[in-house]
Amino acid sequence: MINVTGATFKEKRLIRRVEKACYKQIGQADFFTVELTVSDAETIRTLNAERRGVDKVTDVLSFPCFDALKPPVEQSAFKPYDYEGRRVMLGSIMICRERALQQAQEFGHTYARELGFLTCHGMLHLLGFDHIEKDDEEIMTSYQRRIMDEVKLGR
Repeated sequence: MINVTGATFKEKRLIRRVEKACYKQIGQADFFTVELTVSDAETIRTLNAERRGVDKVTDVLSFPCFDALKPPVEQSAFKPYDYEGRRVMLGSIMICRERALQQAQEFGHTYARELGFLTCHGMLHLLGFDHIEKDDEEIMTSYQRRIMDEVKLGR
């Protein structure tokens, strides 16, 4: 379940579709809670500086609650203190609306496609995927492509 703030109704619907496609594509049951905020440039710049030491606007920030998830994972893999009610808090995502609009224009696609991609990218980070090493990047990119195709926002 994804809790979305700062987004329009249309943005929330898109974000929720992408979340479901992420779980489906990696074969992960949805027993998680994710907090996602669509934010302005100044807020995300400040958070980026505080958390990562990078004083600039970025498109998406992800804050996973777990370091090394290897999905799919079962509910039994988590401790009782990992739960908030019946769900496990997976982490938080912050997306900069202004940056997403700029990138959509730069890349020549729709804002919906960019917002969907940033949601997908953030979700995969929360689920333990990364793109630092070449092999990991290829895996993450492959999932991103499949997820975006599933929600009809592929290139």
